[in-house]
Amino acid sequence: MRCLYLFATPAVLLFTLGASRPAFAQADGSIELVVPVGRPLRVVLDRTVTVKSIGQPITGTLVEPVYAYDRIVLPAGAHVTGHVAALEGAPRLTRLRAMLGGDFSSKRHPVLQFDSIVVDDRSIPIHTAVGNGVVRMRRQIARGTEPPEADGTIARARQKVGEKARDAIAAAKEKASETIAAIKEPGKGQRLKEMAIDRLPYHPQFLRKGTVFNAELQAPLTFGMTTAATLAPAGTKPAPASILKARLLTALDSAKTPRGTALEAVVTEPVFSADHQLIFPEGTRLMGEVTFAREARRLHRNGQLRFLFERVEPPTRDVMPMLAALHAVDVGSGDHVALDEEGGASVTNSKARFIPPALAILALQGSLDGPEHHGFDGDADDAGASVTQSAVDANNVGGRGVGGFLGFGLIGVGLSQLSHPLAIGFAVAGVARTVYTNVIGKGQELRFAADTPIQVQLAPRPAAER
Repeated sequence: MRCLYLFATPAVLLFTLGASRPAFAQADGSIELVVPVGRPLRVVLDRTVTVKSIGQPITGTLVEPVYAYDRIVLPAGAHVTGHVAALEGAPRLTRLRAMLGGDFSSKRHPVLQFDSIVVDDRSIPIHTAVGNGVVRMRRQIARGTEPPEADGTIARARQKVGEKARDAIAAAKEKASETIAAIKEPGKGQRLKEMAIDRLPYHPQFLRKGTVFNAELQAPLTFGMTTAATLAPAGTKPAPASILKARLLTALDSAKTPRGTALEAVVTEPVFSADHQLIFPEGTRLMGEVTFAREARRLHRNGQLRFLFERVEPPTRDVMPMLAALHAVDVGSGDHVALDEEGGASVTNSKARFIPPALAILALQGSLDGPEHHGFDGDADDAGASVTQSAVDANNVGGRGVGGFLGFGLIGVGLSQLSHPLAIGFAVAGVARTVYTNVIGKGQELRFAADTPIQVQLAPRPAAER
């Protein structure tokens, strides 16, 4: 038996590496379950790691289930292991900006590699290319959208063929919820601690717990042959107002993506009808175009984008018209992305953005109050003046510290106490930086990278048919 296993393993590996296309149902109703090259696995780090060296181990958890055609093949909550594959030097401009802010620590970029994923106590080797992580990911939902009709919701766990399959997916969903709940992001106290560490002139480099990475498969995974779900008749569409889960294939940028640009997305979760027939398998393509784009402008006016999907192409079937708009998108909390009622996306300005300029101006005002403003003339009132001057100097310590911090980080806090002119210089730099960044300068561009997870909502049923 052991010899047979040793003989079979190379054959299985060769077959796995040779299969690079998504699964399609055969004429006899059978299906080969394949997760193709290029499919991203969404992995969240389950603990904070201090980056030290190449080869350092890392661990994570699969955030969302991975589907092949009509079913889950990699469940959410699966344990993922990997390592730091390389430490790349930061660009010179990045290092210079950090130094101007008082940060002289290493800015090496850690390149990660995930090597295996554990499913049912079985370790499956994987080969991935890992992109940049997103800290504190959020699902931003369009404002004012109504819940979808009961018969139009994507069947994640309720609309699988057969009670056994439905129960399996329901269990997978429950495990996914438990996984996300278990990997909680740091609380406010921990975030303040991390912020303080990041402001040190020299500090360690971390991979933060809760950071989500897209790990793109570089070799396909196969899970054998099985019987495919019953296909719905050609031309069948989901009910109006249904919500489909997908990921963008086209990268979008409010500064570089003009109106009329064609875009594509791919369905990541199969869509079933109310009678459990498969309408759209995983891998179905959505096609549309950008209908509005506005780049960021001065005075902190941010970028905007709007796009619609107008056609759908299921595997092995003809293209059909289908109108759908953006309903939700997964972004980092620091991206400040908002969606309007019609799915238009924009970057919003933080309500607290005027606080740093105000503090910088107050700090400059405090730094300008120096000893030269309170002289001594040798009279009897010099004792009182001395007491007054001591109080003023004590009050100025805080102002100089704030000005130094905004101008040159924690190093500026200390240096600003040594010299009055230096304190004024740091305060002026802090005012210039904060006012330009938060008020005068160009706003933030809206960018959606390829493989960004999205949800799209189909057009509702016309009023005349309701």
